[in-house]
Amino acid sequence: MDRILTEVTVTETRDLRFGEIFLVKGAYIEIYNTTGLNNCPLQLWDALDLEAIKTQFDAQAVQLNGPKFWMMDSQTLSFGETVSFGGLEARWAATLDAALVGKQSHGTAPYTVFTPKKTQKIVYAKGGAVYELVDPDGNSYVMQAHGKEFSMESLASLAERLTLPDGWEYRTRILTEDLVMDLGPDQTIYAVGDEFEQYYMRIPMAK
Repeated sequence: MDRILTEVTVTETRDLRFGEIFLVKGAYIEIYNTTGLNNCPLQLWDALDLEAIKTQFDAQAVQLNGPKFWMMDSQTLSFGETVSFGGLEARWAATLDAALVGKQSHGTAPYTVFTPKKTQKIVYAKGGAVYELVDPDGNSYVMQAHGKEFSMESLASLAERLTLPDGWEYRTRILTEDLVMDLGPDQTIYAVGDEFEQYYMRIPMAK
């Protein structure tokens, strides 16, 4: 469907709680996100009725991602329509190929690269810490959000909890300049998740 997109800038997003609802519709998954509307109140999130949502939106399946906590310091997103999921408001944020989810009960298979379609400008501020996965080819994927089971302080030792494939590395580094990732639907975006459904976006190689 053709969507009217609205550009929204959200600041002070580091450690901001949000939730995502995935609507599986045929070959695609429509992703709705609470960022900029609310902080994903737990009483509404925990009360979500997946079967009712499935019926309401004529979806084959419904999956939840969250609550999660953003890692960047600010971001600008292009959102589509706002909908209510049992009183929890969220906006269309991205479309994902359903084949990438396959038989996983939630999200994509860990350490399997996928290519979401979205419009999002992400800024990680100079002086802040970033947490990255590095694949065997040297590509770095920066963590977008951490799960509720991990505090911000615990992320430096996250490697102890990960079962990394051969050739993969997890690392922490302090930025000496702003890291800006300007993502759009006209480019190929590469992303990957870990076994805790925390997602990382590939940093483009320097030209």
